[in-house]
Amino acid sequence: MMNVSDEISWYHPKITRQESEKLLLSDPKKINGLFIVRDSVSSPSDYVLSVLCNNEVHNYQIRRHQEDAFFSINELVKCHGLENLIDFYKKNTLSDDGLVLTDHIKGTQPPPETRRYGSTNLLHRATDVGHYRVVTELLQSGYLGFDAKNQDGKTAAHLAAINGQNTILRELIFYQVNVNFRDASGVTPLHYACKYNRPDTVSLLVSLGKANLQARNTENGEVPLHVAANEGHIEVIKVLLSLNAPVNPRTNNNIVPAELARKKGHIECAEFLESYICPTPKTSRQRFYHGTLDRHEAEEKIKKCNPQSGVFLVRYSERNNVYILTLFHEKVWNYIIREQGNFMFIDDGPLLNSLEHLVEHYSTLPDGLPTVLTHPVPPPPKPDAPPISTLKKNKQRNIRPKLRVPQTPDVPKNDLNSSNVFQNIVFTSDICLANNNNIHRESGNELIPPERLKRSILIGEGEFASVFEGLFVKENGEELRVAIKTLRNEQMENNKENFRREAEVMTNLNHHCIVKLLGICLGPPLQMVQELVPLGSILQYIDSHQSEINPNLEFKIWAAQIACGMNYLEENRFVHRDLAARNILLSSKLQAKISDFGLSRALNTDPYYSSITGGRWPLKWYAPESYNYGHFDHKSDVWSFGVTIWEMYSFGAYPYGDIKGAEAIILIDKGQRLQKPEACPENVYNEMLKCWAFDKDERPTFKELFQFFQSDSEYINLGELIAEANLP
Repeated sequence: MMNVSDEISWYHPKITRQESEKLLLSDPKKINGLFIVRDSVSSPSDYVLSVLCNNEVHNYQIRRHQEDAFFSINELVKCHGLENLIDFYKKNTLSDDGLVLTDHIKGTQPPPETRRYGSTNLLHRATDVGHYRVVTELLQSGYLGFDAKNQDGKTAAHLAAINGQNTILRELIFYQVNVNFRDASGVTPLHYACKYNRPDTVSLLVSLGKANLQARNTENGEVPLHVAANEGHIEVIKVLLSLNAPVNPRTNNNIVPAELARKKGHIECAEFLESYICPTPKTSRQRFYHGTLDRHEAEEKIKKCNPQSGVFLVRYSERNNVYILTLFHEKVWNYIIREQGNFMFIDDGPLLNSLEHLVEHYSTLPDGLPTVLTHPVPPPPKPDAPPISTLKKNKQRNIRPKLRVPQTPDVPKNDLNSSNVFQNIVFTSDICLANNNNIHRESGNELIPPERLKRSILIGEGEFASVFEGLFVKENGEELRVAIKTLRNEQMENNKENFRREAEVMTNLNHHCIVKLLGICLGPPLQMVQELVPLGSILQYIDSHQSEINPNLEFKIWAAQIACGMNYLEENRFVHRDLAARNILLSSKLQAKISDFGLSRALNTDPYYSSITGGRWPLKWYAPESYNYGHFDHKSDVWSFGVTIWEMYSFGAYPYGDIKGAEAIILIDKGQRLQKPEACPENVYNEMLKCWAFDKDERPTFKELFQFFQSDSEYINLGELIAEANLP
């Protein structure tokens, strides 16, 4: 009978791939799922799972995450401890990886620092009772178990921090114990020092042990400052801040330490944190800020510096109306710098007061980035920069500037119930059924009261509205994460009609490739509540994940989904009039959704919608009949679709480069078209050219475009992938 130690004796250190294959193939059992774990040759901190299947050996890289024992074979399954990762694939025979583990060839147990749980050893016992002499003798004798975990998953460093055994902790640090390991509860020694009110231990761990001030509890995302605030330990809070801990880190629920302290009744701590003035940054944006640059220009500047790890610059993206950190570490990374109130942040990082504070923070701690910022790329003299006081003052329109054309009174044809009064509209999640090109609505319509909406971070700004992430509290108390589109007060009178029209369009739409309207709040302010599409626009995703994208996979799937959603609009006689990559959002890597219906119109019985009010029209996306005569129909949307997929395959390049829209339409009228992007297959580019036929009758329908992208035989398994992404 196999005992516990035998169950995890599948580790075979320091053997090569060839040796592992020979070992598995020569084993008498030769059963499918027979496996071993070995060291990775290519990545010293990683491991390799070698598995026998149908008399062949398959090798899977086991990636290590952060500085602790978190491992994964794919990003969907991440386990704390190698033993838990192996156990997962033994129990889950239907895993997404197709892995089935049945038995192993006996080797040794994995290293103690790779495990979530261990067993109590002599060092644990000596540390727990504060026996300094035994601890020092063990360490001096070359004892190898100082990173091992006891039955609770705690190392000796955890125990020393809990008990405030600073002399023992100093010895452990001297012998290079890792003070950033997490125990089975997902917390580090520094978390425990904060919990048990040990300010001297906190100082020792950070100053001498280089403990990570921003280490997150894997369960709730709390960093040590959250723990100190939650317990009301103001002296620990002061020590952490003196050691350059940011004052506004966020939990998984976006809560900062001051909120925790106030909630727990620690008023002194809350007021101290709320009134804390961050030190003036030592850096200046003149050292790293380059003004307006696109991604390609930024990457070229980085590469010209003979880059080493940590080389960076900050730029302004006109396309996305945001600042972006461009960083080199093995490859070029791009991180969008977002805004919440007067603060700036990256991903789930802390809220910081300015670009200078942000750069200084990430120069000290990686905090989710692949490395710290070390070497700024100096900008040229007098960069072409937008006003840089705050992002809010920069954001004047949706994503890209649209050209203003001469304005005369707008004469819409067959607009959506234009006689309706906005205040009388009642919206919720209408279910729209397409039948003979008519739309029938089934809904229990009700308004959403303002008190059931909680806005949080700003995630986008358009010409007349702002979009916030937030919570919609349902009647049963359930909280749903949503996007809240709000008409700005200063734009209320001018744009109430536009806001009303967009809401009317969206309430009549229900399709998995179109952003869904969940409800309306009459305010004030006026608010549309929409489903939250968490990955942002395709442009933002491409900007941040360029190296991870396979054009033959994601771009084909997105194009098929956009065509599918536009086909739904065509069947129901809606024209979008603003189809562009900036208005395509991603709910997941494999699900795109059409958004922004502020210019959309219903055709009803007319062949096209006519507008003689130009406003700020996106001319580079418009068909000739649109910019020449103000005519919009499904075939003009097809032209815009061609430009949209061109943007994707060019990895976010701006159509027609830097020339103005008025200059671009002259080229279009002369027969010139956008050039084929390098990553674009020939047959896809030919489809783009069909979309740009001057005679609109020669352009394909969206149904034909959907069929093209769904069924292209060059792309094996694409049909299955599209089906998995919920396409019909």
